[in-house]
Amino acid sequence: VAQLNALAPTVIATYPSAAVLLAEERMGGRLRASPYEVWTGGEDLSAAKREFVKRAFDCPVTNNYGASEFLSLASECEHGHLHLNSDWAILEPVDAQGRAVAPGETAATTLLTNLANHVQPVIRFDLGDRVTLQARACTCGSCLPVIDVEGRSEDTLHLGRGRSGTVSVLPLALSTMLEEDAGLFDFQLVQEGPCELLLRTGLCGPEAELALQRARRVLGEFLES
Repeated sequence: VAQLNALAPTVIATYPSAAVLLAEERMGGRLRASPYEVWTGGEDLSAAKREFVKRAFDCPVTNNYGASEFLSLASECEHGHLHLNSDWAILEPVDAQGRAVAPGETAATTLLTNLANHVQPVIRFDLGDRVTLQARACTCGSCLPVIDVEGRSEDTLHLGRGRSGTVSVLPLALSTMLEEDAGLFDFQLVQEGPCELLLRTGLCGPEAELALQRARRVLGEFLES
């Protein structure tokens, strides 16, 4: 918050979960930055989250859809529809058996082909997102296809009890810390109480025990800080 107040950005681009946390800081009077726009991506943006962020910052909220394998897959038009960047990428909504689904039908997953990456071709990469390709054209006049996306949805943890209050911890911060600092990529973190967390992994045997011990230490140090 202090860094954003000092920087005074004209645009804030972040995950929806982080945008909500910043909106809470703005409503509480601690965040003074007044961007002209807020851009979100990387997670599902619900109507309630969009309205809350829009009201807190008193500016438009624009959603985008992308992936590490293709950063700018789709962007919103003025009517709030996501338009696929079909000049540079091919998205194939498919069912659980990998068969193409009809326009208007929600896919089990989606295959991505990146037409812009000539160094390392990405062909029919399974994104895991549930995408619906709409048959109708958008009233904004764009000829790019309209898609609806059900992507990643993660919960912000609210830790603390009693008079000490609570601290909101973003899922992106936790997953980044466990992956980069603890080397744990296969995990589930469950909040079981105000200050109680359960960490699971799909690993087995001695490898799992060592990984969880390392992750517990790293997670403890992170939360104490």
